[in-house]
Amino acid sequence: MITRKLYRWSIDRINGRFITGWCFNRLLKTRPVTIVAAADDTVLGEFVNDGYRPDLVELKLHPNGVCAFDFSFPADFDPGQFTTFYLYFDSLKTPVAAIDCTDIEVLRPRNQQPVWFMHIPKTAGTSFNTFTRHCYPGSRFKTHLERYDKGLRAREVEGAAYCAGHLPLYELLDLPVSSFSLYSIIREPYAHVHSHLNYVRLVKPGMSVEQHYAFRHNETVKNLSDALNRIDFSDPGEVGTFVDGLSGFERDFFDNMQTRYFLDYRPDRVGKEDLARATENIHRFRSVGLTEDYDAFRDRFCDELGLPRQRQEMQSNKAPSYRLFDLRDSRIREALHPLVAYDLELYEYAAEHFRQQR
Repeated sequence: MITRKLYRWSIDRINGRFITGWCFNRLLKTRPVTIVAAADDTVLGEFVNDGYRPDLVELKLHPNGVCAFDFSFPADFDPGQFTTFYLYFDSLKTPVAAIDCTDIEVLRPRNQQPVWFMHIPKTAGTSFNTFTRHCYPGSRFKTHLERYDKGLRAREVEGAAYCAGHLPLYELLDLPVSSFSLYSIIREPYAHVHSHLNYVRLVKPGMSVEQHYAFRHNETVKNLSDALNRIDFSDPGEVGTFVDGLSGFERDFFDNMQTRYFLDYRPDRVGKEDLARATENIHRFRSVGLTEDYDAFRDRFCDELGLPRQRQEMQSNKAPSYRLFDLRDSRIREALHPLVAYDLELYEYAAEHFRQQR
């Protein structure tokens, strides 16, 4: 009882692969808490509540939000071999949590072919990675491989069961992925460009919390974020000027970005021949889903891997809600059209092609 009063905590998710949640000492809220996970008398691991939870700051539950934990269990952990799972805080002998191991689910794909998920930003890919993490041991589950240099990427891929990253096809093909089943998700292009513009626009204002994440944007992206914050996206004229002025790396960010991801080379500006190549390359993928039909894509993935279909709340990596422009405004759509013209055709092609495969 004393232990429960001393700490405030919550378990967000637990399954046979990992546990996530948050905790803190009520008297010393910013002091790190050491956590031990155990099954019966077997210690599974020790970790610290050093993750960042901005929602707890917004709710005024914690002063700085650094109180989250996220721990992957050993690859050979089988809850069915144990009776009770426990969490202990700060070497106290009384557990703060005790969970019946029969309530801890393990998802095991029957199809053992490794999976590569080509994660196009702002398409619900983070939600898909969150789901697939339930299916693979942490040591064989690799995401955000774009953050590694090329040599380390290749080493991370070796022996992995699931890989994902913001890597377009031309970079992906530099890796040893010939044995992988390829998957991806694309999004209605006008909604996608709105979401991506909003995300990049918020990079500079979000610098104050970068220290809490394992990744920091470079100065070039921050400068682009600065520029986006000076544009009135409700003004078709300003939007048109922005679109016409894109050059160099900026085109990689916004010029028919989804088509670019399906190319096995990097174009300066996307054209008709690139669209033809992208539609050809879509056939390399076992499945390409639509953000707008995410549940069907996830269910198809489960069927192909021999997993039971799962319910899932969409989540993760959403920018704060802010409408840059009205997606229904024909003048705005016309101004943005050069940025989505080929993505619109690719989206329709993928929707029809994979609909026929079902």
